[in-house]
This record gives sequence, structure tokens and C-alpha cells, in this order.
Amino acid sequence: MDGQTLFLHGVRLHQAGEFAKAVGMYREALNVTPDNGEAALYIGLALQQLGALSEAETAYRNALTIMPGDPDILNGIGTVCLELGKLDEATEAHQAVLKNDPHSAPALGGMGTILLSQGKLDNAIGCFQKSLSIAPDSPDTLSNLGVALKNAGRAIEAVQTFEAALSLNPESTDTLYNLGNAWQLRGDMFKAQECFRRAQTLAPESVAPRWGGCFSHLDVFYDTDTEIESARNQYAQSLAELDKFLTLDTPEQIRDAATSVGANQPFYLTYQGKNDRELQGKYGSLVNRIMTAAYPQFSNPSFQKRKDGKIRVGIATGFMHEHSVWKIPTRGWAKYLDREKFEVFGYYTGVKDDHCTAEAREIFDHFTHEPNHFEALCTQIFEDRIDVLVYPDIGMDPTCAKLAGLRLAPAQCVSLGHPMTTGLPTMDYFLSSDLMEPEDGDQAYTEQLVRLPNLSVHYAPIRQGEPQFDRGHFGLPKDALLYFCPQSLYKYLPEHDRLYPLIAKAVPNCRFVFLQNGHADRLNERFAARISRAFGEHGLDVNDYVTMLPYQAPEEYHALNCLCDVFLDSIQWSGFNTAMEAANAGLPAITLPKGHMRGRHTYAVVTMLGNEEAVADTFDAYVELAIRMGVDTDFRHALRDRTKKNRSRLFGDMEAIRGLELFIEQVAR
Repeated sequence: MDGQTLFLHGVRLHQAGEFAKAVGMYREALNVTPDNGEAALYIGLALQQLGALSEAETAYRNALTIMPGDPDILNGIGTVCLELGKLDEATEAHQAVLKNDPHSAPALGGMGTILLSQGKLDNAIGCFQKSLSIAPDSPDTLSNLGVALKNAGRAIEAVQTFEAALSLNPESTDTLYNLGNAWQLRGDMFKAQECFRRAQTLAPESVAPRWGGCFSHLDVFYDTDTEIESARNQYAQSLAELDKFLTLDTPEQIRDAATSVGANQPFYLTYQGKNDRELQGKYGSLVNRIMTAAYPQFSNPSFQKRKDGKIRVGIATGFMHEHSVWKIPTRGWAKYLDREKFEVFGYYTGVKDDHCTAEAREIFDHFTHEPNHFEALCTQIFEDRIDVLVYPDIGMDPTCAKLAGLRLAPAQCVSLGHPMTTGLPTMDYFLSSDLMEPEDGDQAYTEQLVRLPNLSVHYAPIRQGEPQFDRGHFGLPKDALLYFCPQSLYKYLPEHDRLYPLIAKAVPNCRFVFLQNGHADRLNERFAARISRAFGEHGLDVNDYVTMLPYQAPEEYHALNCLCDVFLDSIQWSGFNTAMEAANAGLPAITLPKGHMRGRHTYAVVTMLGNEEAVADTFDAYVELAIRMGVDTDFRHALRDRTKKNRSRLFGDMEAIRGLELFIEQVAR
């Protein structure tokens, strides 16, 4: 059989999805006709579709020797190198195409994907848009643009872009999955579930739609308490079905499952105000089972016996930029661990780069920034011979969700950056605050609970001083009594909505200042409707008492803390970073500690301030306390003055650092 006939047989197998057989046929064709550049190119394409990325790169480079400068081969090298985490080589390949043809839509799209992986979202969006101006009917480029828009928080535009991609390719399960994630970002879980179901129908063996669909049962917001119980039951059932489906008996399913880990997480579970230990235990076991199958070398490795000398501490997080996880607890722990005793390694898995990232590079003794090549990151951590590996948070960053499912150090800990148990058998300890934990706090964790002194952190405020803006800048009345309610809207449970109208009826000329979510327009709409109903049930017009401000930049947020009169804490998930920033501005907080550690953040802060009279023990007492803060000027000013006088107690707490050091020494030695 001649080489061209063999090649065409390979193409038919390729089109039928028989990638491995197609590779064999292409190779036979190449043996017969060694200068058949198309056959060499198609070997790379088929190997890439098989997930054999290193082999695909080799095949593409072999093809390039036959057809030097061929744009399809160079773009193929660019895409596979990106998947391998070789960003420099990927960039070089696409730029080589653009040097000869600046209007190459595939190369512009390829550069967009590289910039997207680096978190350079504006530049990525620009590349995708330029590519689409040349080739507007590319569903893949539209879908990639949708991902970039979603990551940039432009969720409405992302939904529109994914829908445009689907109009060109209605059966793209990847686009449907991404559209589901965009609807989830907007706060519409019903639409998200619909997309995941459609994708699952089209590709019943695909993991991603099932994975996304499972966690979409955890709504971002609830109108009634009954809805919460229903959501938990549906999630528990879906999680069990997902666990049963993932037999992990083929390399393809193992790869797809490992890719899905972290892409969707049970983030909203913990906002329901319940004990999540049992559900998280099932989720954690599933994650560990997947990651162990995908990376068996890191499932139960042998660690070298510890050598004398400094204890090696690793800190891994996706939030080494201006974020609450950096401010609490990462920054202080990394900076103030005693360098006579400890050598501190930072592993940054995120992509944002700002002044806090620059500070992180200076603080850590060793700093690794590897968001794009997961296995290389695992190898780096393992080869650094870390004694104690600390995750300040698990539950938000996709890469840390994967890392935490593996055993990369003899002792592994998670902390309260996302204050819920992980359920992971690979997590040994949960580092929490002694002041925040209730007496029976250990019942909420699958990890061993460690109660570090005081707030558990060494905190230093980033912004201080007088506000740069006045009330008029925010459209707030000069003479109103302002209750600041700055928590994420999904922290507010429906059973507590009556708090606000009850206060309003007793405090003349008061207003409640809430902050909208920056991208979840459906969440904002649902919250506004629910709080309006609560006021209506008490015969009040919500517009007379509630101001919903858009998302605020850090300087403006600091100004609001300075300009408001009372920090009104949310119930069952209170504020930690928000309470600290309020205290830094001298804004007095009141709180009702309830439930688990996450419902007692502000309680711990006001206790450190010596403001015990700012703590209520029942809901009715909380209403009375909030009313007193509004009508009793002397009481409110006394709390404000004491907050300003004692706020230094919250900052620079070396007792918390010494407690962390003692724990690490005990575990490591």
C-alpha cells in the first residue's frame, strides 16, 4: 500500500476517534514516504488528543524538520508546550508564526491561551478579540475568550460569549461546562445545573459535567431554611453518585478526574451554617482517591529521616497577593517564624502579581511560583524535604485543592483561610484560634484541631490613617446612623433577615450599608429581593433604610470603615478580616457568636479589644445591642474610643507566632 493511501486510512481512523490506531497508520505512511510532512503533523495531533503530550511535542518537532516554519506545526508545538507547562517554548512557537503572519488567527488565539494561563487577563482578552476579528466563526476562540472574561469577573459578558460559541458548535461539552461555571459565578445555580446536565447528556462518560453538576447543588443563596436542607440532601446524593461513577479503571478517566479536582469545590457548603464534617469526609476521601490514582508516586512516599538543623516549613497557597488569606494568616506566619530555628519555603500557586506578591518574594527564604505545571510543583515540594507543610486555606484555590489530596510532607496542616474542615485523609492538623473555637470545636474537623493562642495570627494592617473619601462620594447621607454590613452576601442566612427591620423600627434615621458582589448579578438581585421582603413584612420600605453599594476598591473600603458608625456582624459566619479592618479604622463592632469557629471571628476580635459588652448571647439580645448602639451616643462613642485605644492588641501578636513555632517543633521533631 502506498504512503498516501496509508495516510488517508489514518485520517479516517482519526476522524472516528481511533487516535491510537491513527497514529500507527500515520507512522506506516511516514515509513513508506519519509517526506510526508502531513503524516508527521497528524501524528502530533493524534498523540495530543490521546494526552501523550511529551510524545506529541517530539512528533511535532520531527514534523518541523520536514516542513520548516509550517504554521500548523508551530501552533501545535505552542499548544502542547502550554499543556506541559513550558510557557517560554509555547510563546516562542506562536511568536514564530506571528513574525511571518501577524494576522494568523490560530497563533493569536494560542498567545491568548498563554496569557490566560499567566493571569494576564486584559492582554489575553485582547488577543482573543483580535483573533476573532480575523476569524469570527471560531467556537474554540470564543470559548477561550469566555473563560478569560469569566476569570476577569466579567460574568455577564462571559455568558454571552459562551452562548455565541455554542451557536456555532451546539454539542461542545467543554463550552457547556464553562457556561455552567459562568452562570454559577453570576449566582444562578439553576442555569448552571441546566448546562451541566446538557453536557452530561452529550458526553455521558465525561467527568467534568458530572463534577460541576455535583457542586452546583450547593446554591450560592437561599430564600428559606427549607431550601438549605434540600440542597444538602441533593448534594449528598449527587456526591455519592459521583463517587460510584468514578471507578478510575482507565487512564483517561483518571486524567479527567484529576483535571476536575479543584475546578469546582464545595465552597458554598460551609455558608449554610451546619456541621459539614460528614459531607466533607466523603468529599475528601474522593479527592484523595483520585489524586492517588493520578500521582501514585505522591500517595504514600518514603520521606528521608529528618536531619539536624533548621526545620523546613512550607506554606502553599494561591493567594500571595492582596487578599484576606495573605493578610490573615499567611503574611505574618511567613515573615515572623524564627529564622534561627526555621527555614521557610513559599509555594505560590496563583497568577495575580501585585505589591503583596513582591513582598512575598522578599519574605520567604525560598519562593516557588508555579501555577502551570502541577507535577513539577509536586516534585519541587517533595524534593525540598519539607518537614511541615501548611496550607493557609483549602477550598478556594484549584491547585491547592489538588496538592492537598497528596502526601508531599510528613506533616500537613490546613488553617482558617477558608474556615472549614477539608475531609482529606492527607491533612493531619487544623490550625485554628483558641479564642474562636467553641468548647466542642474538635467535632467539626476530620483533622486534629490545634488551638493557637489568641487570634492565631500575626496581623499588620495594610492601610491606616484618615479616609480619602467622604460620605458624599458614596451617596450616603451625612446625618444618618450607618450600620456597616460588608460581608459577602451569601453569608447572610434567611433566618436572620428580620434583624434589620427590627433595628430600623427603633433607630430613627439609620441606614444599613451592604456591598454588592462584584460579578454575581443574580446573587445581588436575589439578596435585594429577599431583604426587601423582610422589610415589607414589618411595614417598612427597604429603600428608606438599605444602601447597596457596588464592589469597593481597597482605599474606598477603608474609607467606609472610617465613615460608618457601627460594624454589624453577620451571624453564623462572622467577619475576621472585615472585623480586623473595622477595628483598624476605629469602627466599633458588635456580634452574636454562634455555631462553629467561622461564626466566632468577630467575637475573638472584640474580646481582644476588651469590648465584652459588644457581645450578645441571643438573637433578641443582639437586636437590643444593635439598637442601643444606634440610640445611645455615649455607649457607641465609648466602644469606638476603646477600639481605637486597644486596636494595637490585634496587631503584631508574637504570642500567636510562638504558639505556631512550638506546634511545628513538636510535630517535626
